[in-house]
Amino acid sequence: MYGSTCKRDPSGRTGTCAMTILLALLALARPAATGEAGREGTAGILETIDSFRVASRQYLVSLRLTSYRGDEVRETALFDVYVGGMDKSLIVAREYRTRGMKILYSGSNMWVHLPNTRRPIRITPIQRLMGEASNGDVAEVSFAGSYRAAPAGKDTVSGVPCRILELTAKHKAATYSRILLWVRSEDCRPVKANYYLVSGKHFKTAFFEEYRKLAGRVALSRMTIHDEVRKGRRTIFDYLEITEREFPAKYFNKNYLIHVKGM
Repeated sequence: MYGSTCKRDPSGRTGTCAMTILLALLALARPAATGEAGREGTAGILETIDSFRVASRQYLVSLRLTSYRGDEVRETALFDVYVGGMDKSLIVAREYRTRGMKILYSGSNMWVHLPNTRRPIRITPIQRLMGEASNGDVAEVSFAGSYRAAPAGKDTVSGVPCRILELTAKHKAATYSRILLWVRSEDCRPVKANYYLVSGKHFKTAFFEEYRKLAGRVALSRMTIHDEVRKGRRTIFDYLEITEREFPAKYFNKNYLIHVKGM
């Protein structure tokens, strides 16, 4: 219901995000009988936010990760990310210390398949992939699929007026237990996020720094994640190319991982 008021045109601007959040606030403030409307409103906000991250239903992303300790580059890697929808993705390591490694994310499950092995191994989204990048930071492309949102105030980040949303995990398989997310008031574009563990510890901070036209629409092109536990460490995500593609359903089946060679 409310999500439709916050959809973007191809330029990436709508100017209606603040109204969408206001409508969600009003819905959340109503009695329990209208609780379903409140959930629909906040879900619409997350779908709009996701539209800056999820280019289409199915697409291929070329992703470069660069890990820093201070000003020193510690490691770089290149991955192909096959996205099969809001809750399915396959990561294939093209240039990495374990080249050819594959990580499958499907619903609330995640597996890794290592070269020259026969069976995939179950892993978790919070496990470290490289530097400050967890498996879920790369594989989990949708906030709406894993989190519930509630308005949490207003703020300004680097001169940009923002709304703050508090995201809480819908299920235990979500990468983080809680997220504070800053989005631009004018169009719901993500600006900043604080990631928290189940213990309540502030684990990482992400800055959504650059956007550009990818696959014909405005999408995130650079993000940096800072380690809040080991200060001075950060990892840059560069989304080099996004191509709309159709993938066979078997690409997202753990029993087929050993056969995936890439496209």
